Amino acid sequence: MTDAADNVLVRQWVTVPGGSMDTRMGTGLADRAGKELKSVLGSPRIAVLAPTAAVPAEQVERVRRSLTDAGFSVQRIEMPQGPDALTLDAAQRVLDELDRLGVTSGDGLCVMGDTGALSLASFAAKGWCNGISLMAYPLDLRAALEGGCTPVGLTVGAHREMYAYPTAMRFVYCDFELMEPSFASEEELYGRALMVCGAAADTEKAFGKLWDGIDGYLEGDPKARATVIGDAFRSRGRVAASTAVATRDSLGFGRTFLRAARPLFGADVPSSTLLAEGMRFASRLAAGQGDFAVEDVLAIDESLDALGLGYVESVPFSAPELARALKCECFLRTNRFQMFLPKAFGRIRLATLSEDLLAEHAAAWVDSRN
Repeated sequence: MTDAADNVLVRQWVTVPGGSMDTRMGTGLADRAGKELKSVLGSPRIAVLAPTAAVPAEQVERVRRSLTDAGFSVQRIEMPQGPDALTLDAAQRVLDELDRLGVTSGDGLCVMGDTGALSLASFAAKGWCNGISLMAYPLDLRAALEGGCTPVGLTVGAHREMYAYPTAMRFVYCDFELMEPSFASEEELYGRALMVCGAAADTEKAFGKLWDGIDGYLEGDPKARATVIGDAFRSRGRVAASTAVATRDSLGFGRTFLRAARPLFGADVPSSTLLAEGMRFASRLAAGQGDFAVEDVLAIDESLDALGLGYVESVPFSAPELARALKCECFLRTNRFQMFLPKAFGRIRLATLSEDLLAEHAAAWVDSRN
């Protein structure tokens, strides 16, 4: 679907747990907030506008005017961002604000920000008065795909992503005017890794379609970019909404490695690189077990390379330390040592690993990066 000649607009309905999400990609979307929220709520009352500090003031003002023009009484709060948003304390502060403003199930919440802010907004909106309408304007690709479809879980104690919950998004609007400054950022690269993960977990056709769209996406063609993001939404949402737990969990492809390796590397290596390395590592483990074709391993490598996802250049730890970290990360969340390994595109499953296979591949990976 294309809007007026000067605006690119692709619309994609996305299946998500418990319903569907209206996603739009293009330009000029900030001016649609009021009209779209009113179409869901009917008689407008309160719209809580919740940007993070990083959102440009002019973009916040455009959304505010749109909501006001639609008849909403706009109440402003500031959302926490980054890891600070993914805590029980941050959740309590947002809930306190909704209570102070007298927000009911007939009102709306419009969040503008990063993955942390959008994830926290889903937590708050899902349960407040048994659910309020939630609209999001992501600042970057990662926020769109992760914060929109699969919120990052809350940190409990020292452990991240322990309290998981489904998305509550009703609308996600990827306005390229708002997202453009992030196109060369780490969050963009992480979002590209999420596109590969989602397509690999969805179907072989989805993976092939992503591959075919990479050149147009990277060239910055707005229609191509909008289409690729729309397809990524559809893949990620379809997997997350599956009735099969094994399928839903397949979006964990590469994340065990990311979480395990993060404390070993510290902050020196970007998370996008670790997620990409996690998918490469898991693909090779699967091939080593005889479950994943070598040509499919190479296809994942090539897609990550084409999207600019780099490699770790040096490893400041040993192979046994990596193997131990992977085990600790797995046992933190389950009672068995299993990792998400691809058997085919569209079939990523938890698989039990032998000590010998893990040691062999950990050694090979460490040696190849030194």
